[in-house]
Amino acid sequence: MATAGDSHTRVSYRRNATFCDRIGNSVMGIFIGIILICAAVGLLWWNEGRAVRTAQSLDEGLRLVVPLTSTSVSMDQNNGQLVHLSGPLQTDSILSDSTYGVAINAVKLKRHVEMFQWVETEHKREINEGSQTRTETTYSYSKEWRSNVVKSGSFDNPSGHHNPNSFAVEPRVQVAASVQVGAFYLSHGLINSITNYRKLKPAAQPSGSDIKLHDGTFYHGKDPFRPEVGDMKVSFEYAGLSAKASSHFGSADTVSIIAKQMGGQLTSYQTIAGDALEILYFGELSAKAIFDKEHASNNMMTMGLRFGGWLLMFIGFSALTSLVTTLVDWIPFIREVVSLGVCVLNMSMSISLSLTVIAIAWIRFRPVLGLTILAVSTLPFVISKFKVNADKRSH
Repeated sequence: MATAGDSHTRVSYRRNATFCDRIGNSVMGIFIGIILICAAVGLLWWNEGRAVRTAQSLDEGLRLVVPLTSTSVSMDQNNGQLVHLSGPLQTDSILSDSTYGVAINAVKLKRHVEMFQWVETEHKREINEGSQTRTETTYSYSKEWRSNVVKSGSFDNPSGHHNPNSFAVEPRVQVAASVQVGAFYLSHGLINSITNYRKLKPAAQPSGSDIKLHDGTFYHGKDPFRPEVGDMKVSFEYAGLSAKASSHFGSADTVSIIAKQMGGQLTSYQTIAGDALEILYFGELSAKAIFDKEHASNNMMTMGLRFGGWLLMFIGFSALTSLVTTLVDWIPFIREVVSLGVCVLNMSMSISLSLTVIAIAWIRFRPVLGLTILAVSTLPFVISKFKVNADKRSH
């Protein structure tokens, strides 16, 4: 074991896989590939059904939503209806932390805690030495602020790098018992959507305490400019400033909501299409603007999951065909050509199968679009067929 400063290096060796070992791994890869392809098909199928259901639910909501002209009183004729309203947040709750002398009239108050700790960094370098591979693993140690406990007992060299086992002050989030917009009380689901956290800057450090206040952060330790292991920093953030809060914090947060009215309560609305609608955005937005944002979010999620499904399928086909490249990996030139050909084949098959799954899922809801996607999915094979025929005619 070599050492240099506050770091050290361990050297280990492992036997390189033989040709028979690689063949065995490739055969195992066939089974793994089949599992990954099946998982990708399931993910793509589920995603398309989810995307259509969400889109239909949003269209249904926009068609049925009732805009409220006033939030000062709840009208009985809107009970059970999907409603849209905008207004400033209100709560009677004063969220506070007596230890630090912090208090604010808001929906949420978050206490964030960090501790100065030893952190281990691992860097590996592998050197092929023919029949074996030499691995040089370098462990280095530094002190950093972390919001979670770093277990120093699991370090490769815990000696001289000891961290406390727990935080003396735990992080926590306080939430107001009840929140209103006008005469309407928000459900827990809507309150959970209030996450516009902003830093709370305390005016003074707690009296009769050794806790220091530095740049809006409470400091547990001797010197905030020369931290030691175990020192802690505590800061606060708030979300959903109430209209009843002091003007010192600024104006109240205004929200726009789509939800079901049940008397004076705003709660989740179940659509016929299948999704529940319970939407909150900050700012004063029209119902159409809210639904447009939800459609955009749904489209982004759909495309992200499609890419994830395709990538999973590509990895699955790569594992499935790894045996082909393994059989020729001892012949340098042929290995490169075969690897490129197999990669192109895997790309074509994964794209085509992904589009096929998406198309079949859409045929149920929009036949023309589904059949169009299905036709596009065959293009790689049609193009390949024409190219092969053209090459035959040229010879």
